[in-house]
Amino acid sequence: MAVPLVAWPDECIYLVGARNVVERGTLDTNFYLTHSLLVRGYPHRDVHLPGYVLSLAPFVKALGPGLEAGRALNLALFLGCTLLVYVVASRLLEHRVQALAAAGLYTLLPPFPGYLGVVYPELAACFVFLSGLAWLVGGRGLAHAVGAGVLFGLGPLFRETLLFVLPVYLVRIPRRELLRGFLPGVLATLLLVVAPLAQNRAVHPNALYPSMLEDALRSDRPAERLVSVLHRNLDENLRLALQADPWRNPEDAVLVFLALLALAAGFAWRRLPRPTRQVAAATGGTLAALSLAILALYVVRARGGVWGGVRAYMTWAPLLLVLATPLLFWPARRWVRVFLVMAVASGFVAVDRHQIRFFNRYKASDFEDQNRNALYIARHIDRYQPRRIVSHSFVYGYTHYPVEVVWSLPNSFQELKALEQAIDFDFVIVHERKPLRLFLIRNPRYLRINRDDRGAEFLIWRRLY
Repeated sequence: MAVPLVAWPDECIYLVGARNVVERGTLDTNFYLTHSLLVRGYPHRDVHLPGYVLSLAPFVKALGPGLEAGRALNLALFLGCTLLVYVVASRLLEHRVQALAAAGLYTLLPPFPGYLGVVYPELAACFVFLSGLAWLVGGRGLAHAVGAGVLFGLGPLFRETLLFVLPVYLVRIPRRELLRGFLPGVLATLLLVVAPLAQNRAVHPNALYPSMLEDALRSDRPAERLVSVLHRNLDENLRLALQADPWRNPEDAVLVFLALLALAAGFAWRRLPRPTRQVAAATGGTLAALSLAILALYVVRARGGVWGGVRAYMTWAPLLLVLATPLLFWPARRWVRVFLVMAVASGFVAVDRHQIRFFNRYKASDFEDQNRNALYIARHIDRYQPRRIVSHSFVYGYTHYPVEVVWSLPNSFQELKALEQAIDFDFVIVHERKPLRLFLIRNPRYLRINRDDRGAEFLIWRRLY
């Protein structure tokens, strides 16, 4: 489990977002990007889908807006996922002992243990994914198909990529029930639940969808703009993928692990019951389609915050584990089976330890930087009781709720002027090396309040008008 610190930007965003739901009854965010404010206006919601914030809100209300709330939710989801893996495996595999082995191995399956102490939605997305699968493989009939549609439709409330699991539903639900039950359940859930909750989200450069579409529509040549962005992102993903080094880079190691898990599921094809082979084939199709979408629309590695590509793929890992489990029971001798299960478990633990050590270093480093920033600027601006600041200061925004933070600074003087017209803010705080400082020096609208600190790492300007 990662070190007990709220350090990463998204953790601050999620916890403050859940606090807004509890205390203000709104999904509007406290963390904004300059570009998004200029496009969306104020206020608007975070770029992330709201399912995790809504799930986190009851725990924040009960335990407070700290790491304890996130860890309690994650633990409950992790236990729920373990049970759901057993349910899915018991209905897809031939023997109960295989289902027990799959559920036991899930508790060690990389990269899930590393996310237990991280306030991220990965376990929530996995729980929704597995809930739908458990329901899907557990019954028949029109009412059952409606329920499957509802559970499938709730997936995009947590991650849009969960839509890619659709082929698995298509091969399990008969045509009549698909059209009369599943499809209406999906449409009703998407239109009545997901669409209202997921609207008015921020425009973020890492979230090519829907940001990419909106930028293209505002362009004079939308089709050309769209193709250009897709091509550029694809080239960058392929370039970075070719630089992968799983022996040295934990992120690459987990990506390779997930690829090997998919291969193992493929090799287990002949050991699966015939009805389960349809699910295995559909799962292979979903992963192929997901991979194409990630290459074009998202990130594979080394971009997108903390392990963007891993987080996009990991939801499928429990299902791949279930499909690969029969390989461990191939040998006739029981002691060989036990040895294989123990060897696989040991391998999982080794990958987990590698990942968690990386997370701990990464979190500690981010926290040191962000906490140093928060403590320093607090000494200078807290006496003014600011309502909104322009600063790359996530921990300050988290610890000084309800202060709002425009964390993505203007890139030019024109953007600074546009931001001034779009929204009120009290301070602009920039690192000593950031070019934005050049637009603030001798600017009559701003007064630098820490100019006596000649060695200041952060330059603090108070907005006068």
